[in-house]
Amino acid sequence: MDRYGAAAREALNFIESQRDGAIWRWHDDPKARANHSLYNGAGGVVLLLLELHAGAPDPDLLAKATAAGDEILAYVESGPQISVNPSRGWASYLFVLNELAKATGEERFRKGAVACLDRIEQAARPLGAGVGWVEPAPFADITGFSEEREIYDQSVGAAGVILNLVYAHREGLDKRALPLALAAGERLLEVAEPTDDGLRWRMMADMPFQFTTPNFAHGGAGVGYALVQLHRETGEARWLDAAKEAARYTMSRAHSTGARGALVCHNEDTRRPIFYLGACHGPAGTGRLLLELSDLTGEARWEEDLHRLMTGIEEIGAPETRSAGFWNNHGQCCGDAGVGEFALLAAQRTGRADYVDLARRCAEVILEAAEVEDGQRRWRHAEHRDRPEFLQAQTGYMQGAAGIASFLQHLSGTLAGAPVKIRPPDWPPAKA
Repeated sequence: MDRYGAAAREALNFIESQRDGAIWRWHDDPKARANHSLYNGAGGVVLLLLELHAGAPDPDLLAKATAAGDEILAYVESGPQISVNPSRGWASYLFVLNELAKATGEERFRKGAVACLDRIEQAARPLGAGVGWVEPAPFADITGFSEEREIYDQSVGAAGVILNLVYAHREGLDKRALPLALAAGERLLEVAEPTDDGLRWRMMADMPFQFTTPNFAHGGAGVGYALVQLHRETGEARWLDAAKEAARYTMSRAHSTGARGALVCHNEDTRRPIFYLGACHGPAGTGRLLLELSDLTGEARWEEDLHRLMTGIEEIGAPETRSAGFWNNHGQCCGDAGVGEFALLAAQRTGRADYVDLARRCAEVILEAAEVEDGQRRWRHAEHRDRPEFLQAQTGYMQGAAGIASFLQHLSGTLAGAPVKIRPPDWPPAKA
């Protein structure tokens, strides 16, 4: 085992130190509670356990994943009043429970995944040309706005739900999944905003504040990526055409970083733009759409745009140099793990060795930033860009040790010629 794989195991030791019954506290404050979600709870830890088991079969790892899965299943069956969203809601539990079913062969997990699909379908509303989901506005704790809105985006809205429904269809979970995904896609086409630069989507209907994000998590790049997956399932050109227009709009918001690179702004409504690098609003997210367009169209422009963004990361000195949009965060959502993870994906799809080198450099920054004690490795970092002093050592996937360890074990396997990665629904398929 190389040093990256060893660090992943040390991260698991930290996660285990936060055990609360069959699952884990979501950060290392003794007062922290256990959490079931994919974003920062047990769902993400389960994915890491399954990856480590797939790389080096270990009955103990599988037993821990199964026990946590039963706890998640009990939570799902209790009927919590939660969102449909793919980070913390029904869509995320569909994915985690189905991955458990595949790894364990246990039918109860598959039935639990189908039950999550039931809840997604029940929450859907007929809206215009298709269906959508109307829920309390996300991030009320930050914005103070919690009125109900139709949510469109990839992170917490319809585009993300579509990706999980397409995943369910590809996994053969239920024949209802694809028709529901297509109906949601019809609604997203209907609410697209045409501009001279392409198609634009806001995060939600009737935006209550200025927040036009052209990238992946809350903007058109994420919506376009969902439409690409509908094209893959149907072969219909209109989905692909809309996705190309989404990418054209996103890249129209790119700013030069030097001689060859560029980055797309986080929020185009601000006078002084900030440039994220991670999966949420940076190349690690938006690049997924560009990879898919390159693969499906054969047009050189999309891979060229991708390389401009990856070069933009290099030209601002990342990952070693931090910036306003690449703060003291090392996770899958906003930080080094997300950049490194996408670099491995892009290397696999394009054959570029320099992307593997970028992944290595991200891993070195991650290792250097860790706290290591008694065989436990943790990362105490800031989840929120505007609260850099609020530090936590989280256990989960998108902001914590599970997601960081997932990247490190993926890099370790890649370098050894035997990569293991459970691909979330918002990840492009690997090329054979």
